[in-house]
Amino acid sequence: MRFSTVAIASAVVAVASAQALDPNYPFQPNGACVDGCLTKVGKSMFAGFTNDPTSPDFMASLAFAHERDTPAYKTYMSQTGMCIMNCPMSEQDLYNAQYKAKAAWYADKKAGGTGTSGNATAPTTAPTTTPTTTPSGAVANSASALVGVVAVLCTIALL
Repeated sequence: MRFSTVAIASAVVAVASAQALDPNYPFQPNGACVDGCLTKVGKSMFAGFTNDPTSPDFMASLAFAHERDTPAYKTYMSQTGMCIMNCPMSEQDLYNAQYKAKAAWYADKKAGGTGTSGNATAPTTAPTTTPTTTPSGAVANSASALVGVVAVLCTIALL
């Protein structure tokens, strides 16, 4: 009985993890804190900012983190960096571990590779004040993370 419960909990975690990855943007979701930092700063600079790979504004949003020769990049990275420093170390480590691969993915898609939107342009707008909202992708990522945490806690409780 105990073994089957552990197996079921493990399967739930595997399914939740598989569902969290978008085949068009194959990266682990940022943790809730890091995602919140990226979204908060991004929305302050670009009203359409999103972390949702299915959004037509996704590539333009990624440009803030990957177009190094723009004033917007420097502003975005310094502001998100200050915020991310207050996030759990595990979230910081995940963000840092995936950053180079995300940059390479962005460069490939911008150069015409397949993906959600290859026609992004570098952001050039100065920061503006806009209300911060949570994109649906962040909610989905948080829900997937919650399912994983619950499954792990159930597994630990059964041991």
